[in-house]
Amino acid sequence: MTSKRPDNGRQVENTLNAQVRDTEQNERFIRLLNHYRHDWMNEIQVLFGYVKLKKYDKLEDLMEKIKDKIQRESYLAKLGVPELVIYLLSFQAEVKEIALRISMEQEIRVNELSVDTNRLLGLVAGIMEACKENARLFPYAEHALNVSFAQEADRLLLGFEYSGEMESARWSSLIGRLRQKQEKDEVWEHVESDHNQSAIRIALLLNT
Repeated sequence: MTSKRPDNGRQVENTLNAQVRDTEQNERFIRLLNHYRHDWMNEIQVLFGYVKLKKYDKLEDLMEKIKDKIQRESYLAKLGVPELVIYLLSFQAEVKEIALRISMEQEIRVNELSVDTNRLLGLVAGIMEACKENARLFPYAEHALNVSFAQEADRLLLGFEYSGEMESARWSSLIGRLRQKQEKDEVWEHVESDHNQSAIRIALLLNT
């Protein structure tokens, strides 16, 4: 009779692979921290510059901008789906081809809603990756993407407004493949594209 012993070699390999993944995640987290630290240092330097030059008339607009930024980042952090929050922050920090803006008018705790968070992450990442793929086809053009989240009584609304040079056939194919995987509680309310902009609005129905 043969005894079943664990494959030590495989155990070691799995442990090493896990350590590599942890290291990569830690390094990515450090890059994110450095990015946002640098971003906020720029805001502070502008603020100090206005004060030093006694341009007090510019302070009100700057403080409103900073207040709006703090509010948006607070809403983003409270979405309640860590994978989604990290994805959005990473995209903002790492994808240089696209100016990303996240828009929310209220606090939305997605983890407390009857939403398939894996599907939500798949939709958001799928559309944003399509934007990134398109933007990299036109490296000398300007690209901007506004991603919005809104909650109504019985649905969660996702909005994507993309502007920049577009490869229309490829874009339609990428979005079409995502739309083919549409779930029963998912409504694509609006899809419109032309040669330099696209708007998509999706409603995820909530079980109330």
